[in-house]
Amino acid sequence: MRGGFKLSSMRVLYVTRVYPYRPVFGGEIAYSRGVIESLKGACDLTVLAASNGEQAAGWFEKDGARWRLVPQSRRPQALSFLSSMPNIMWHNATAAYHDGLRELLRKPFDAVVLDHIASAHVLPLIARWRDAQPQGCLLYLSHEHERTARTEKYASYTGSSPLRKAAMRLDGWKVGRWEDDVARTVDIVSLINPHERALFEANAGARQYITTLPGYDGARRAARRITADTPMRVALLGGRGPIHKRNILRDWLDACAAPMAEAGVEMDVIGDVEPEFRAMLARRHPTVRFSGFVEDLDAHLQGARLGVVPDTVGRGVKVRLTSYIFSRLPMAGITGAIDGLPLLPGRDYAEAPDHRALTQLCIDLVHDVDRLNRLQENAFAACDGRFDWRTRGADIVEAIREHRRQRIAAAMPAAPLRAILEDAALGGGAA
Repeated sequence: MRGGFKLSSMRVLYVTRVYPYRPVFGGEIAYSRGVIESLKGACDLTVLAASNGEQAAGWFEKDGARWRLVPQSRRPQALSFLSSMPNIMWHNATAAYHDGLRELLRKPFDAVVLDHIASAHVLPLIARWRDAQPQGCLLYLSHEHERTARTEKYASYTGSSPLRKAAMRLDGWKVGRWEDDVARTVDIVSLINPHERALFEANAGARQYITTLPGYDGARRAARRITADTPMRVALLGGRGPIHKRNILRDWLDACAAPMAEAGVEMDVIGDVEPEFRAMLARRHPTVRFSGFVEDLDAHLQGARLGVVPDTVGRGVKVRLTSYIFSRLPMAGITGAIDGLPLLPGRDYAEAPDHRALTQLCIDLVHDVDRLNRLQENAFAACDGRFDWRTRGADIVEAIREHRRQRIAAAMPAAPLRAILEDAALGGGAA
């Protein structure tokens, strides 16, 4: 039952933050979009989301999925301080969203997928739905272990006022409390990074866990040779919207720009950067190239010798790394930044403990084309065939199906069990 035909009798409601198509962007948006695109080929899929500002609110169908969009939230995020919800949840917890969910939950579904902690404001509603549906299943699609990730991110916000730091600590505590409630309530927790299971279990205990690695639907370069003619360029890929990502970019460029320029190595920042922040960085580091959003990323990456991952905080799996890997751009990163992928440091990528050491590593690597080619070939071979979005939806559906089988088996006497299991195997909906 993997990637190829539709298990249309399994009815799934997917609850997510926003319609995940441009003008919204970013790794988390790409991950949600990829899971949705894969699920719609594996089940009968309905998606609830807020408008992205371009697609109007209301009902519509697109490529095999039904969408129910509600208006964008206009709630001032600062007011979340007065709520029991963290900022990212409170902003999305509108009356229109909850009304849309209540409307949908009156329809028959076999399962509800809760996508990202930002959607957890609906937990009371979907928990009541599951309690009323003996065969219903709740699955939480995590993007990272939020308690740990946000503690690290907020600690990186240097220069903030004491009041702001206190507010961030409170917000992080709220995130952790809600994350624990979600993990304890749902039937299945989907991990983007299998290494994070222990973090969830430490607070939520034993659950049913599955891993949903991000897929990759971009170009896959069959072969590449980095030569002396390849530009002496290092690429940094990824949007820089959130504060912690802007801080990482600022700190990285402060560390690397001058030494790289002196060594004749160009630093290329690819992806959307807030205009005022970009202008400030360009003034500070005139030798750095800011390419912004590029239409043909694979072609653009062929003009670089190395991709850098200077992230000092963040969990989950960095979705952008698959673009490096399948465009055959070797990688170097901060120790621990390249995680959740089937890669080994030293063999498949290079790493260094801090930005200063990473800068020197990048300068050394771009002059060693033999090692660069070994790294890109090894990373491609380790990941080839393991990042196919088409299998992800089928894997999620199968996990839901297995949970339903187990619930039925535990609740029913042996005599009618075979008939009920056969019905569940066909995806019969919860009444």
